[in-house]
Amino acid sequence: MKRLDLEVVGSLFWIMVGVVFALGALRMRLGTFRNPGPGFIPLGIALLLLSFSLVNLMKGLAHRVRHKSVIPWRKPAFVVASVLLYMWLLGLIGFLPSTFMLMLVLIGLLISVQKNRWTKVFFSAAVAALSAWLIFSFFLRVPLP
Repeated sequence: MKRLDLEVVGSLFWIMVGVVFALGALRMRLGTFRNPGPGFIPLGIALLLLSFSLVNLMKGLAHRVRHKSVIPWRKPAFVVASVLLYMWLLGLIGFLPSTFMLMLVLIGLLISVQKNRWTKVFFSAAVAALSAWLIFSFFLRVPLP
């Protein structure tokens, strides 16, 4: 039995996620374009996810790519763990410090290794956290923890 490429397996996973979210959104009131209901945006995002996943699946089926023998789980697992930790810390220490720490971890994973790397990561995380805080707190007037 042939192993499926990681591209195909990943696409099938995201298609399943898109279907689940689309079905969940259809259970909510959709509304109209002028007066959208709570299910309108989730349905649109689910349809976008389904569209992109189908395109990626077709590309993966048409052009067989050599797959790695080992699936790189370290970074995705670290991202999921950091988001779960963020959810826990949000109620304990508040929005700004917990968002800064999350951005520090996520941007640290994204920026490639180079000289002065951590100063760029620190600065980018601070700008991202402060921007989110300003947008939600001042412009949108959303009460933050």
